[in-house]
Amino acid sequence: MFHAARLAGRIVLAALIAVSTVCPLQADTTEESGSVVLRELEHVALRAKAAEKAVEKRLLSESLRLHFYGYLDVSYTQNFNNPSNRINELRIFDVNSNQSRFNLAQFVLRRDAQVGNDWLDRVGFKIKFNAGRDSAFIGGNNIGPWTDFQEYYLQYLAPVGSGLDLKLGQINSIVGYEVVESRHNANYSRSWLFGLGQPFTTRGARATYEFDKRASLSVGMIEYINSARASTSHDPLVETALTLSPSDRVKLTLYGLAGSRPGASGTGGGTILLAGGFASLHLSDQLSAVIESYYANQPNSSTISQAKNARWDGVAGYLLYDVNQQWGVRLRGELFEDAGGFVSCGGTTAYQPRANVCVGATSVAPASPVAQTLWEFTGTLQYKPVPSLTTRMEYRYDKSNKNVFQVGGRATSYQPTLSFEAI
Repeated sequence: MFHAARLAGRIVLAALIAVSTVCPLQADTTEESGSVVLRELEHVALRAKAAEKAVEKRLLSESLRLHFYGYLDVSYTQNFNNPSNRINELRIFDVNSNQSRFNLAQFVLRRDAQVGNDWLDRVGFKIKFNAGRDSAFIGGNNIGPWTDFQEYYLQYLAPVGSGLDLKLGQINSIVGYEVVESRHNANYSRSWLFGLGQPFTTRGARATYEFDKRASLSVGMIEYINSARASTSHDPLVETALTLSPSDRVKLTLYGLAGSRPGASGTGGGTILLAGGFASLHLSDQLSAVIESYYANQPNSSTISQAKNARWDGVAGYLLYDVNQQWGVRLRGELFEDAGGFVSCGGTTAYQPRANVCVGATSVAPASPVAQTLWEFTGTLQYKPVPSLTTRMEYRYDKSNKNVFQVGGRATSYQPTLSFEAI
């Protein structure tokens, strides 16, 4: 009995020691677990708060219909003629020979007008700010040699029929297939049809009406145009564009520009009449083609034409083939005539603007005007490693019936270049 009682006491004592040892550990573990849970809850709360702010921001943006975006465009061009002035002659944007070029950093804030019961729904606007070397060539509202506002306009969708789109301010021109920004064009370099003979942006009012999905008409009343030929003239002009889509694979745009414009120095100037158009053919899911042509004439504006007519015209063809979502090939062939010597060779070798330069130009005076016929071929290989990055390698060969280009410091009639671009 004694031994049994002593054994039972020892068992009870051992149990008490075990309980006294384990209980503090359990308390510490419970306290630590509570701290972990509390910290995790704090993290969850912070993440929920951040998500709530993001949702609020998104809802605010969507309710106001604001869109903010932009891009960066840089390039390098090798001119195999190695011109001594380091200028690619008769180019407008890709003018730097054997040099890298910070083309453009663009930022856009936009609100699109839309059909709605409230008049505020029908109000929109667009502000497009540029920084970079292209700013001086775009001819917008320059606030410095490297900065400008390319577009700035108010928009109102008037309740007329399906909606009359009204814009007031500075807007990209509706004349021509190509546009100012390289990223919206098939090729890196611009055609002469666009760069030498068409407006880049227009300042005034424009009305656009979409009759249905197959037809639309735009008419602009302009008090100023920006182009390669700088001018301080604020004479009124009219621009028009009629777009027809007889099928999903065919699109035709007919455009025109008319109004008083200054001529070459020493002339009185006259009324420009430019008429043309382009047709887009969607041949397959991977292949499409575009052909553009126009004719322009401006009387009493040329110093080398007997009739004093400044006439320019041309035709360009494009072939666009997408191998897949990453790889693409774009080809362009062009023939351009400057019969009055009015639109080509108008630039100087000064640091700005340094565009539309021909051999013989100096830093203070352009080359002598010359009537010439130009042709060029451009092949562009495009690769997108990711959707937000576009890279291009482009070979271009220029040819003239006059010696307007240069090899070293010597005049010649041709110019081959190789460009690399990243957007």
